[in-house]
Amino acid sequence: MWPARSAPETRNMGSHAESSRSGRGRYIARLAVPAVVGVVVFGAVTAFAATLSVNGKTLGSGNATVSSCNSGASVTYTTAYSATLPGYKVATAPVTTAAACNGFAYKVTLTGAANASLAEVTGTLDASGNATPDFSASNIAAANVTGVSVVITG
Repeated sequence: MWPARSAPETRNMGSHAESSRSGRGRYIARLAVPAVVGVVVFGAVTAFAATLSVNGKTLGSGNATVSSCNSGASVTYTTAYSATLPGYKVATAPVTTAAACNGFAYKVTLTGAANASLAEVTGTLDASGNATPDFSASNIAAANVTGVSVVITG
């Protein structure tokens, strides 16, 4: 029949008694967990990198000192009444800079609440370094405009 069972062994476990897990088992567990985590992280990073694609044949980097055509630019806006709003809308946003900026490209952006872009107009500065971007077709209520931003590049 079945072999007879012996009584379980009892140990007196004091505060300094050795636990049932050996020192070697704890050492292996301490090494195995970080190793497994490292393999998982490395595999995930490799998978993400495998999805990247580069289509250019050259890659370059560098820096250069760029001189400014002017130390600043002035931007305002004019209004016109609109019966369709009804109320005043932004008509133009004149940009004034130095003559040295003539022929440079500009971008004027009207912003509203939370700096959200309401409308944007681009163009080229005239011979005196000025421009008058026309926003009338955008039908932007003047009351909604909280800021005007300009970028001049050239």
